[in-house]
Amino acid sequence: MARGENLIIKDFALIHDGDRILETGVWSALKDNFSGEVEDLGDVTIVPGLINAHVHLELSHLKDKTVQGQGFTNWIKSLLSNPLYDLDTEAVRNAVKQMRAEGTAFCVDISTRNCAKVAGIMDELSMGFYACCEAIGIQIPKDGAKFFPQKNFAYGHAAGSGHSLYSTGAELLQGVKKANHAAGLPFPIHLAENEEEDEIVAHGSGEFATMLKGAGLLADCGNKGLRPVEYAESLGLLDESTLAVHCVRVADEDIKTLAERKVNICLCPRSNTYIGEGRAPWEKILKSGINTCLGTDSIGSNYDLSMWNELEYLLKNIEISLSPADALALVTTNSAKALQIDDSYGSLEKGKRAVYATVPAHLEDLLF
Repeated sequence: MARGENLIIKDFALIHDGDRILETGVWSALKDNFSGEVEDLGDVTIVPGLINAHVHLELSHLKDKTVQGQGFTNWIKSLLSNPLYDLDTEAVRNAVKQMRAEGTAFCVDISTRNCAKVAGIMDELSMGFYACCEAIGIQIPKDGAKFFPQKNFAYGHAAGSGHSLYSTGAELLQGVKKANHAAGLPFPIHLAENEEEDEIVAHGSGEFATMLKGAGLLADCGNKGLRPVEYAESLGLLDESTLAVHCVRVADEDIKTLAERKVNICLCPRSNTYIGEGRAPWEKILKSGINTCLGTDSIGSNYDLSMWNELEYLLKNIEISLSPADALALVTTNSAKALQIDDSYGSLEKGKRAVYATVPAHLEDLLF
């Protein structure tokens, strides 16, 4: 059985060539004209391959090595006590294998130091991806600067991303945004994630600001009392290709701005809880019409990288009712639209990648 937008297809069949979907429909109507191997999945519900719109695979060696529930500054301190960028390729490989086994077909990976290496592992394991080189620092980029590897991959693309408004200089953020736009790629950025960001953007102050300044990473945000979304808007960073990650601390005016600019939002509910940042106003964001999707963030700020677990957590804690189609869209259709990959992912249609996920039995009742 397959489920689509307000649509249930019983006795569903998907014919593919190992890469792309050739035809879909009811098996009883297709079988007479089909010859080839048949895999009967049994009494299950299949949906399009899941999309993890925000993960840091380079941190896959950090499970249970950071503090929980103590707020962002304490979490950062515990994170920095680890060897962050000594890439554990086996940990990354195992993380990708586990994600694929649980139905994830595409992810947006953010790497600070190991973009090309992580991209190579994802490509080797047939994971669809954007491998984003994260821009951090206050340097002004030179004319013609390259922000991500100019390399071809079979299953994905390299791209750029901005770390945040407070740790990445305005000119660098604008440079990455421009480069991604020219390449037809989305622009991910952590936005409105925590109180520390509010204080730095508005006033350039606080304990975390002092830490960043000591490391030479404190960006000058103008100290004009602006909220992060207001400041991002002033820099020209908000449009339909922007993927704003977290959005925990967005006011009603911010949500209106993000909706008007057609920005995409990636929520990371369990990561925000793990760190102790609170939670985004999910209900207001969804009711605003903003295209919204989900991500896990890293294993250094989550319990696992399962998109099913991410969706389950949201559905059990959200205070509005979501239809099955709207709920599943958070990890399929909406994600594909946000990432500009809906020609290949997000639905089980002819011509798209032959990737699908099976709904876990314990989620059937919750979803349907």
